[in-house]
Amino acid sequence: MSYLMDAPRSVEPMIRVLREMGKYRYDPSEVFRDWIDYAIACFLVEGDKELAQRLEKKYEKAYPKMQELMLAWFKVMDQRVTDSPTSWFDALGTIYEYLASQSKRSWMGQFFTPPDLCDLMTQLTSHGQDRPVGKRVNDPASGSGRLLLSFNAFNPGNYLYAEDLDAICAKMSALNMAIHGCQGQVCCLDSIALDKWWFGYQINYFHQFGVPPIPHLQPITKEQSETMQHWERRRQKLEVKAEVKPKEPVSKPVIEPLQTQVRAGQLSLF
Repeated sequence: MSYLMDAPRSVEPMIRVLREMGKYRYDPSEVFRDWIDYAIACFLVEGDKELAQRLEKKYEKAYPKMQELMLAWFKVMDQRVTDSPTSWFDALGTIYEYLASQSKRSWMGQFFTPPDLCDLMTQLTSHGQDRPVGKRVNDPASGSGRLLLSFNAFNPGNYLYAEDLDAICAKMSALNMAIHGCQGQVCCLDSIALDKWWFGYQINYFHQFGVPPIPHLQPITKEQSETMQHWERRRQKLEVKAEVKPKEPVSKPVIEPLQTQVRAGQLSLF
């Protein structure tokens, strides 16, 4: 497994780094999971010094490979995302699926919607010239975010929401949406019960203020999650309709939600 010789050629620069880290006897699946956290930290507006120190201690002389893997990801995106306005590519999901097929780790058990099917679904929901702009689009089981990446490529200028129960999938969605120039929110939560919340990110928030289009993430709280706000309002309306007295709200500090004004257009980094 450590040689990864049968990996998809589309992500070869990234696989090469994982293969080199195998020489240090690190499991590629574990390296990839740690690198996802590393990439998230690199995109955070305020960074994550504690995570950097933990990974540096764990990987020691192999720690610089994390940066090499990051640069390899940029290289793959430069190669695979063309000048076509509808071009997009999910390198993270491609590697995840490959490693999942090779690994027996219980946390790697998902396979995502094929890209061509994502594009077909996008085109079926778009009506000729009447493409949506300024709308809110949600994927409650986002995986690596492919459906939203496709929708954004064909219909830029909308506000995208992604949720997934799996932490690494939510993080891949956040990274993919950020590097493709999307705007919106990604949350790790239970989309069915909506009673479990882990974390969330605001995607490319500062692009709306004319800041240069550099991919960035901001952590958000449960109170700042528009998905949770929406369903809380729905729940309250259902309680009133059923003539059920709502529970007394717990006194909490008021946290203003982040603005959600969308700036149309797809980010091109390369």
